[in-house]
Amino acid sequence: MKRIVFCIIVVAVLVLSLNAQIHVDNSLSAQYLVQNILLGQGVQAFNIQFYGNAIQKGKFWGNTNLGINEGIILATGDIHVALGPNNLDNAKQGTGIGGDQDLSNLIGNDTYDAAVLEFDFIPISDTIRFFYVFASEEYPEYVCSNFNDVFAFFLTGPKPGGGTYNKENIARIPNTNIPVAINSINPGVPGTFGTPDGCISLSYSYLYNSNAGGTSHQFDGFTDVLEAFAPVVPCQTYHIKIAIADVTDGSFDSGVFLKAKSFSSNTYSLAAFGSQFDSTMVESCGYATYIFTRSGNNAQSDTLHFIIEGTAINGVDYTDLNGNPIPNQVVFPPGVETVYLHVNPVADFIHEDTETIIWKLPIVTACSQDTLKATIYIINVDSIQIQLTGDTIICHENNPEATLQVSFTGGYGPFTLVWDDIQTSDTFRVVTPQQTTTYTVHVDDACGNYSATKSITVIDECDILTTNVITPNNDGFNDVLRFKNLEMFPNSKLYIYNRWNRWGNLVYYSENYQNDWSPVNLSDGTYYYILEKSKGYIYPEKTYMGTINILKK
Repeated sequence: MKRIVFCIIVVAVLVLSLNAQIHVDNSLSAQYLVQNILLGQGVQAFNIQFYGNAIQKGKFWGNTNLGINEGIILATGDIHVALGPNNLDNAKQGTGIGGDQDLSNLIGNDTYDAAVLEFDFIPISDTIRFFYVFASEEYPEYVCSNFNDVFAFFLTGPKPGGGTYNKENIARIPNTNIPVAINSINPGVPGTFGTPDGCISLSYSYLYNSNAGGTSHQFDGFTDVLEAFAPVVPCQTYHIKIAIADVTDGSFDSGVFLKAKSFSSNTYSLAAFGSQFDSTMVESCGYATYIFTRSGNNAQSDTLHFIIEGTAINGVDYTDLNGNPIPNQVVFPPGVETVYLHVNPVADFIHEDTETIIWKLPIVTACSQDTLKATIYIINVDSIQIQLTGDTIICHENNPEATLQVSFTGGYGPFTLVWDDIQTSDTFRVVTPQQTTTYTVHVDDACGNYSATKSITVIDECDILTTNVITPNNDGFNDVLRFKNLEMFPNSKLYIYNRWNRWGNLVYYSENYQNDWSPVNLSDGTYYYILEKSKGYIYPEKTYMGTINILKK
């Protein structure tokens, strides 16, 4: 059967690259790709080699639907073929180079455009593992056909129980010995150019994903994220060969994506929730969660012992969540890789120096030994003390705004502030009072153990303005003698005389004038007033004298 191959114009590829969510870089060396991107913990790699065209290997990253957002890509053509969107059924950027004999032997057919990354490595634990996704333009049309691009992870080295891995393919469907391929993980039905007897299996469609209409990469179909692993002998030298190639012809590209930092052989690891090993806690304020992880064969239960040191007293200054002393071990049940240990600081209401809990986790393997260390700091906090400052005297006629600023010590953040029923995280507030107003701020700490309240009064004070005319005719306008802003100066005295000076007859007097005198019983004419304004917050005592004209008609 001959497949029709369409040319991909280079300009179109460049346009696609600009809009793709996945990004690739094929300029990096094989040494860099393995040492800086692929390797995780517990593995030493050396003798790193790549065979193929340099454009077939590289780094990828970006927000994709692959389930892996960063790592290494190997492809049967230029890795730029991976750039999305998925707008072609036959994407191809082949290299025209030869195949790989190990892949040809595995598939029983000729291979082309091979890309091979291989290296030696030494694991520190009893298992090697990494995560990957296989994707191809062969999907879905060529499922169950002879055009079945191939990849494999060939492992060579000693087996733990005796014997040797001799280029054993560890890219297998989970819990089987079936190699991962287009003819084993697929939609579950033969493609347009395939037949049922051409497939290894049609039973693993749940591990297959169609990329029809996908925008993040070009490949038509891809597998779930799969794990490649193998039992190994710690501290022994192994060889891994990661290879991919076209089959039967060089058309329709495929790629394998290897997750960054996943090629690993850990024993145990220790991490603190929310921090990197170290954690600060406040007495009676939450707890720290420490995460113990084991790698390798987890079929059996395992007990991990650690050493507890520090100035804090176990069972007195800290406990587990049930109030019991912290044990010096954690137990992994069969099949469990991760266990959690919670540390709760006890409030003893004694102000004391910072206390420490130091955990030491000795890790010993046949080829290395180390001690993981995690320190918890238990601290006390003081009660919250507030200072509230700002513009406490304004005149709303001239400068209507006042800026208030709160600062405080004590407590444990983050803090919640409430300004007069308005919850915020702001430590300042701009207010525009129209009269003397008291503002209140309330501060709560993150633990709910400490809070404090403080108030500040903003004085609204403007100097008075005098007047010289009053029309007391009961029309509701200018019926009373009013000095603007006099209400800001209580106990001000007012004298009214029936001549143009103080030697006339006194017709009105008030010791605390309230802007409420209406001279309805006086005849029209010119009168004389003396206003003895009381002392304000910023304005001093002052006597105002002048005439006032009463006009009723």
